[in-house]
Amino acid sequence: MHTSWSVSSSQFGEPERIRHMTPRRLVWLALLAYALLALALFSSTWVDPAGSWIGSPKDPKLFIWYLGWIPHELARGHNPLFTDYLSYPDGVNLMWNTSMIFPALVLWPVTAAFGPVVAYNLLITGGIALSAWLGFLAAWRFIDQPLLCFAAGLIYGFSPALVAQALGHPHVVVALFPPIAFLLGHEILVRRRWNPSIAGGLAGAAAALQLLTGEELLATTLLITLIAVVLLALVHRGQVRAALPHAVRAAGAALLTFAILGGYPLAFQFLGPQRVYGDVQQPDVYVSDLLAFVAPANLIHFTGNIAENDAYIGVPLAALFAAGVVLGWRRAWIRWTSLTTFVVALLSLGPHLHVNGTVTPVWLPWAAVAQLPLIGSALPARLMVVGFLGVGFVAAAAVVMKTAQPWRIGSGVALIAGLATIVPSLPYPSAIAAVPAFFKPGGGVERVAPGSVLIVTPFSSKQSTDAMLWQAAANYRFRMPEGDAFTPGPYLGPHPTFMQSVFDGLDAGKTVAVTPEVRARFVADLKRSGVSGGIVVGPSPGRSAIVAFLTQIEGSPPIEDGGVEVWWLNSIT
Repeated sequence: MHTSWSVSSSQFGEPERIRHMTPRRLVWLALLAYALLALALFSSTWVDPAGSWIGSPKDPKLFIWYLGWIPHELARGHNPLFTDYLSYPDGVNLMWNTSMIFPALVLWPVTAAFGPVVAYNLLITGGIALSAWLGFLAAWRFIDQPLLCFAAGLIYGFSPALVAQALGHPHVVVALFPPIAFLLGHEILVRRRWNPSIAGGLAGAAAALQLLTGEELLATTLLITLIAVVLLALVHRGQVRAALPHAVRAAGAALLTFAILGGYPLAFQFLGPQRVYGDVQQPDVYVSDLLAFVAPANLIHFTGNIAENDAYIGVPLAALFAAGVVLGWRRAWIRWTSLTTFVVALLSLGPHLHVNGTVTPVWLPWAAVAQLPLIGSALPARLMVVGFLGVGFVAAAAVVMKTAQPWRIGSGVALIAGLATIVPSLPYPSAIAAVPAFFKPGGGVERVAPGSVLIVTPFSSKQSTDAMLWQAAANYRFRMPEGDAFTPGPYLGPHPTFMQSVFDGLDAGKTVAVTPEVRARFVADLKRSGVSGGIVVGPSPGRSAIVAFLTQIEGSPPIEDGGVEVWWLNSIT
């Protein structure tokens, strides 16, 4: 059955030097090419990988914290799934957050040798390159012409979706699971050459590792896989009964393997301390705008932000994809891939249709799908990460849908134009990894007893992650009653307090008068926070206002030390 799903290279005008390369050599050559392209894309950061990071100023600090925290706790024999170094004293269940446990383990030697900032840069760069490479391998199941498979890998791994997410969401950028799920699913359901227990076991292991990398991508990929399996059964209705025993055995092996590897983390998430209830994301905000598929981001409006603008395919690729669907409709794999991709794009539009940033009253299928457990916390726009896998397959195959030379030339030009259209603007954003000297080795933070509780401003919550970066730079010497992490509520950050609102307001330019009532409420929150080390005021927009406010609260000025102002514990009333 598998022969009807592939296209022979004899149908293409494959260059002689490429056609005669061994498959193994081509595979590694493709990986090298993707790695070099990823390094070129992020070259503005790689000139100083320890002093800057790829992407935006805020979100990367969160993941840099995780990359250091996981090895830090494991080296001490502690459970890395929970921490009270954030949101002290209640703490944070890290399985409800994007803690990226598996990548942190893989990058542990890099983190130990060069620090978590370098590890983060390697994570983003490697995520893009490896995603493209696995897209290349997945395309080879349908098309055995290496150059077209390489283009399909480019469309997936270097898609606008992944390039946008690289601004600060490595748990999405490391998009290895979708092509792996495709390869193993195709093996189990279509080719059926491997022992089902082996194929299923590998699928379960891949799912468990994805659970420990990014739970959202696992959930959405499984959702899309379920849709794809239903469509596959419809395309091959006559072969369902024959494939069912093999699929059931593989599914059993997959579930068993997943339970062994992922059972404890899942149990800790849903039964452990500080578990979160309800949806952790806003609905109907981070969705694909209808115009975003063909219009560049600078020409339209979004309800979300630039990191969630994941839908841009561009006119050339969209036209080539459409041509591939029309010309290849008789081929089972084209029907199946195009239908699945269309459903993914439709779901990415969210619960209501958005047109140029306007939310219309038109209901869409995601409104029903979002009622499934946990799916309501997923961001619909990110479904296009998987959608680009199908776009790459069909657009690349469209180049050889006809044998006529004019079509080959025209479609080849369209493919090149499509790739050029989605090339990101350079230089790619990069942020300086600035840490006050106070938090660096040998700095004033070493006066703090290990495990003490500090208040650090800017207060770390959904507004800022600076304090988390500085805590990581101090090798987690102190705890904080703050942090950009989901806690029961759900809240992004600790439960709101008057103290937090004062700090956030001062950083936002608001004026807070120190009345007796304000002082009493602030000091009460300060005591409830369990602070045992002191208050550290770091660089922020409202730094002068915060220092002035705390000076009035304490009745004495702070001590300047290593680029920060400090009130040590013995001065706190």
